[in-house]
Amino acid sequence: MRKKMAKIKIENTWIGDDFPCYTIAEAGANHDGKVEQALKLIDAGVESKTNSIKFQTYKAENLCTKSAPKYWDDGNENETQYDVFKKLDSFEKDDWRQIFEYARKKQVTCFSTPFDNESVELLYSLNVPAFKIASADITAIPLIKQIASKKLPIFISTGMASDEEIDDAINTIEDQGNNQIVIMHCITSYPTKPEDANLGIIHRLVKKYPDYVIGYSDHTIGTAIPVYSTFYGAKCIEKHFTYDNNLKTSPDHWLSLDTEGFKQLVNELKVAQISKGTEARVEFDSEREAVKFARRSIVSKIKIPKGIKITQDMLNIKRPGMGVPPKYFDKIIGSIALNDIEDDVPIMWEDVDFRP
Repeated sequence: MRKKMAKIKIENTWIGDDFPCYTIAEAGANHDGKVEQALKLIDAGVESKTNSIKFQTYKAENLCTKSAPKYWDDGNENETQYDVFKKLDSFEKDDWRQIFEYARKKQVTCFSTPFDNESVELLYSLNVPAFKIASADITAIPLIKQIASKKLPIFISTGMASDEEIDDAINTIEDQGNNQIVIMHCITSYPTKPEDANLGIIHRLVKKYPDYVIGYSDHTIGTAIPVYSTFYGAKCIEKHFTYDNNLKTSPDHWLSLDTEGFKQLVNELKVAQISKGTEARVEFDSEREAVKFARRSIVSKIKIPKGIKITQDMLNIKRPGMGVPPKYFDKIIGSIALNDIEDDVPIMWEDVDFRP
């Protein structure tokens, strides 16, 4: 009996087993505090063929202390987290309304990661279709509880998290009567080195949480690692996204995929999807000609007249494979030729009186 299929629906798109890999273009704060730049990111996301585009919603004073050190290296040791986030937190409700309405007009799913209680309520009031919980907040249980209470689908990243911390977060969501969860493997390192990606965790998450869709939130450079993740069971890929890697205000522009890069990722994920196939070894149409002409069959070394008893010295095993298969070689020896058999041709079943 087939196991229950893990799946979840975001707006009109299903994510999970037997569905194409779902993509999230993580625009984050790459809008640089400008609404027109956020709209341009949406246009770029549409062009890249992503399933969805995601932003981050916060106020710096609710996110970190003014002296909180950065956990990433951008070459500026004089800035704190607060300094960076404060430059990017200027959007108010009307700005976000404009952004989400524009995305709906462009017919692309758009949602956000809230980093504080006020942002949760703001996003919910604007009818977002889903929420994202960042890796850094997987232990922020009160925030997770509030997000889960909205009964919307939740993507939750697991960077830095222990098994116990993941369980605590999942249990918190479930306790709110919400089981619409996509669990995202993640390594909180910017950028993540390929040797640190640890894609094997995805396979373990698939086994541990069989009722939930498992995805991958990627911080490596390029497209190879997220594509590889699908072979471990990732059904959803989140990847940082910008339309111009030369922009500077947000610290994420330089490690993000641009429009063409994300389009490449989408295409490569499609190839990965169709190449996986099935675990069963079935008869493939693409191999039919090879089966006939690359394999061998029993052939005649000489002309064999009708009525003659066939001996070993009359036979050989050669290509093509259109005649009696080689495994019956010993059985054909001693059989009677029912037809005249020409020299150097495959022996067919109707040519001999033996039947397997």
